[in-house]
Amino acid sequence: MRRTYIYAVISIIVALVGFNFLSGLKKSPQKDAGKAKIIKVEVVNAVNESVKADIAVNGRLNSKFKIDIFSEVTGRLLNSGKSFKEGVKFNAGETLLKLDDENYRMNLNAARSSFHSLLTQLLAEVKIEYPNHFKIWENYINHFNPELSIQTLPVIDDDQEKNYLVSKNVYTQYYNIKAQEAQLAKYEIIAPFEGVIKNANINPNSIVRAGQKLAEFINPEVFELEVGVNLTQITKINIGDKVTLTSNDLAGEWQGVVNRIGESLDEKTMNFKVFIEVKSNTLYEGMYLKGLMNSFILDNVVKIPSNLIRNGGFVYTVQDSVLHFQKVDIVHEADNFTLVRGLNNDTKLISHNVSNAYEGMIVTLD
Repeated sequence: MRRTYIYAVISIIVALVGFNFLSGLKKSPQKDAGKAKIIKVEVVNAVNESVKADIAVNGRLNSKFKIDIFSEVTGRLLNSGKSFKEGVKFNAGETLLKLDDENYRMNLNAARSSFHSLLTQLLAEVKIEYPNHFKIWENYINHFNPELSIQTLPVIDDDQEKNYLVSKNVYTQYYNIKAQEAQLAKYEIIAPFEGVIKNANINPNSIVRAGQKLAEFINPEVFELEVGVNLTQITKINIGDKVTLTSNDLAGEWQGVVNRIGESLDEKTMNFKVFIEVKSNTLYEGMYLKGLMNSFILDNVVKIPSNLIRNGGFVYTVQDSVLHFQKVDIVHEADNFTLVRGLNNDTKLISHNVSNAYEGMIVTLD
């Protein structure tokens, strides 16, 4: 019995010691956690000043003169001298491609010949009924050539004579032939400006269908750069403004000129579209360019790094060792900095990103 009592006392003592030991382990992390909440931060004093600002723009180049080449008629593609392939250059007025128009041309010549025959038959009646105009029509018929484009009909002032010609279908046949001649011209596509073929997908002797896209034709030296400018900056931009452009991929600078300004905000970006024309034989369609334009002075602004702006217009400041999430008005945004209003001079502004920062956080200044 006595031995049992001794064992019981020893067990109670061991349990108390173990409990005190474990309690000590639990208390230590709480003290460490309390200390971890107070972190050191670096601050700078806000200074309201006048700052020179530029409007930063960027975008991709598109050829200013660019057309899609579609065929409006059906026919076999002829070999017209130059190859209709990607990268082949053509001068303005030069034939880009030509389709076989032999059958259509013969039908047109037949229509002109029929019209010539009709006028010849009417000439005898015109001599009797409208002798004053006989020489005019005789001269027109004598110079008529079925293989050449039809000449403009003589101007007739006499209403009776006009009605006579209408009754004989003279005007109907004339305008039908003019329409056929316009259709014949579509068998040959002429370069409207100096340029180069892009994305060609047709070979000589292939059958081309009406409505088929054949290629793109672009001027490789005149471009437009479409950029976005926000509402606060658009009033500072005018047609004719100069822009200095650069590329991350090519060395050098290029001078552009603002040649168009959109009149409404883009619903997706809430920016105005501004188009900058730039000419160069060292640029390429699709290149990404950036630039600066129209320097101006902004008064009473604070210049801060752009990465310190939170939630579209808030910054962290420190007052009496407590973090505050303060609203500011963004006046101008550049690549690396932002100009804001709403901060008093000497406001302590956090100068770096603080992990897990929040309103009311206790901090100490470094």
